Amino acid sequence: MLTPRECQVLQLIARGCTDRQVAQRLGLCLGTARRHRENLQGKLGLHKSAQLTIHYLEHVAPPDEVGLIPPALSHRQREVLHLLALGRSDKQAAKALGLSDQTVRKHRYNLQRRFAAGSVCALLFAAVSGGALALPLAPPQRAPMVLAVRPPATAYRQLRERLDKAVGGCLVL
Repeated sequence: MLTPRECQVLQLIARGCTDRQVAQRLGLCLGTARRHRENLQGKLGLHKSAQLTIHYLEHVAPPDEVGLIPPALSHRQREVLHLLALGRSDKQAAKALGLSDQTVRKHRYNLQRRFAAGSVCALLFAAVSGGALALPLAPPQRAPMVLAVRPPATAYRQLRERLDKAVGGCLVL
């Protein structure tokens, strides 16, 4: 059970406030705000502020803070958003998706711009409030891929035709 002060701190963290901003808004010193965050993480068994944001939205936030109209996101953006909500770092998300760190950072940057969020916590809050991220967390659905399979004979014939055009039908040794 969270104390009223812990609920206030949790709400501010979920809305994207840093420890310094939490301290200013609640009239605390920076060390006290930091200890509140660390105590919340320990009490809830979480490691990152992004995970605190998801916990707040799942268990504490009033229902009217969750919206219904999700913005159009690409599948890759939804995957990155999901991994950020799970508390993964950019590097961990990149490894899980088979991408470079820079690509994941770019997706995160674009998501933060789209949701006008200054931090990952603010991004997650806006994504859940805007309906782009559903709780409880479930992996994003991927559309089935349709691959065209070319029979080997066709590929061989096309290669031979290209070679014939390149050398004018002459045998090159």
